[in-house]
Amino acid sequence: MIELEDVIDAYMDCRRHKSNTANAIRFEMDYERHCIELWHEIINRTYEPRRSICFVVKRPVRREVFAADFRDRVVHHLIARRIYGLLEKQFLIDSYSTQKGKGTLFGIERVEQHMRACSKNYTRDCYVMKIDIRSFFMSLPKQGLYDSIKAFLDEHYEGNDKDTLLWLIEKTIFNRPERNCIRKSPRSAWAELPTNKSLFGTDGTRGLPIGNLTSQLLALLYLDPLDYLITREWGIKYYGRYVDDMVFIHPSKQRLLEVREKIKNWLDERGLVLHPKKMYLQHVSRGVNFTGAYIKKNGKYLSRRTVGNFFGRIYGFNRTFEQWKKDGRSPQYADIAHVMSSMNSYLGLLRRYRSRRLLTKVRRRMSPAFFDYFCMSEDETQQGMKSRLLMWPSYGWPRYEKPLLIFDTCSASGIK
Repeated sequence: MIELEDVIDAYMDCRRHKSNTANAIRFEMDYERHCIELWHEIINRTYEPRRSICFVVKRPVRREVFAADFRDRVVHHLIARRIYGLLEKQFLIDSYSTQKGKGTLFGIERVEQHMRACSKNYTRDCYVMKIDIRSFFMSLPKQGLYDSIKAFLDEHYEGNDKDTLLWLIEKTIFNRPERNCIRKSPRSAWAELPTNKSLFGTDGTRGLPIGNLTSQLLALLYLDPLDYLITREWGIKYYGRYVDDMVFIHPSKQRLLEVREKIKNWLDERGLVLHPKKMYLQHVSRGVNFTGAYIKKNGKYLSRRTVGNFFGRIYGFNRTFEQWKKDGRSPQYADIAHVMSSMNSYLGLLRRYRSRRLLTKVRRRMSPAFFDYFCMSEDETQQGMKSRLLMWPSYGWPRYEKPLLIFDTCSASGIK
């Protein structure tokens, strides 16, 4: 049986990054009672997912996101705590995303290593191919996902709570949040979203909500058999996958095209489709764009889309400062902290890539008003400039005064 302590541990995991949301605060005000109620619902099998919040985000690309109710997030973490360790052992090292230490930066570094290894440090010809699956999350078959996780747990899971765990997974997979949700974005936002990018355009047999922890883990597992086919049966040694974005490096262009056709057939059997317009095949010297970075022979660069989003934020903050000045408004600490956290999240990315020229452009685009509230600390690293914004102790203090608050990251925990 799943114990009360398991539910409490899942709650502690869940609240770690969501403790300031309204749902989380309501749950935390009497978390012991809520955890006990949720536990009773689980062991009595009366648990039902509650309403989600649905909205459309524009960055980095336009997509529909469902934010589950906080108590449902606790259930997601409860499931993840049971299966994560087993999945981590099952996945290839080059299956990235939703795993500790295996995010976008890890994937970028692995692909860079593969490109150098296959080309013998760019001294022999080889080719890089990138493909992805069209409307991946919205096309995933729910029954196929459940069958995959059930077969996996039957083989690997030894806990005596397997039946309850499978019941929770079934409830999560076959839940249809689009039928009972609160829309936070205006309905016009969905008019600009293709039908195949929304759960509202599905028949209920396919599609997982983007934003759920379980959706990401189950999606990785569903393509795991394909990873083993590519690397062990079809002979592609240098390969990496971030969710549905796949990168291949091989000396033979023809071999890559043959493998692409095999992947297409494998996906067709499962009702998934390779995106016809998102296929990249070039000599390795041309580099490849992968998970927000452009990987080339002489280094790694931020992708144009990420740079464009960064400049967009700067222009937006410039207009905000102008409006403050026009209105004669004195900004509050929360206003300044928001600007600083957003800027430092991008500046933190720059330190990972060749960024000296880009940093110069960033400084040129920042209005003088930025430096009424911040100064910029810079240190040179092997890859580029390590930069961050520092907040003055008082917004009107002279610029040579020592800053009081230093944010290395975009969270308040970075205060020193």
